[in-house]
Amino acid sequence: MEECFYRIPFDFASILDERRGYANLCTELDSIDQHIEMLIGTYPGEHVYDEDYGTKIWEMDFERIVSLDTWKNRFTECLSQSISKFEKRISNCEYRLEVNDVLKESVMSRNVSVRKKVDIFIDATVNSTGERCRLYYTLFLGPLSKD
Repeated sequence: MEECFYRIPFDFASILDERRGYANLCTELDSIDQHIEMLIGTYPGEHVYDEDYGTKIWEMDFERIVSLDTWKNRFTECLSQSISKFEKRISNCEYRLEVNDVLKESVMSRNVSVRKKVDIFIDATVNSTGERCRLYYTLFLGPLSKD
């Protein structure tokens, strides 16, 4: 039996619509991508049915970065632990991070804010097909501001 994968967010109205009567489907890779994106964006304790669901990267959000390499290693470790625990459809994951400062200036209020932009690259093997896949996510962390 072929598995069905549903697009997030799940559209309940489409199922209840008599003319349509079905939900939007996606590929297994799209489903994996959506799930990892949701996993990355969830802080442990936010999910009602599983207190462990999510990634602990959000504990590092406002942390002062003394050593970028140490910070990247901790970030990657938190990400790796969560993905290996909650996304069983992929394996042999390799992670690469790029961290940059993004400066945002408001002309009206003369405020300057600096945020960390983290680009996450994941190379993994899809277990059902054995094929390698590449996933990419961008996060903005730690809004620091200066007047």
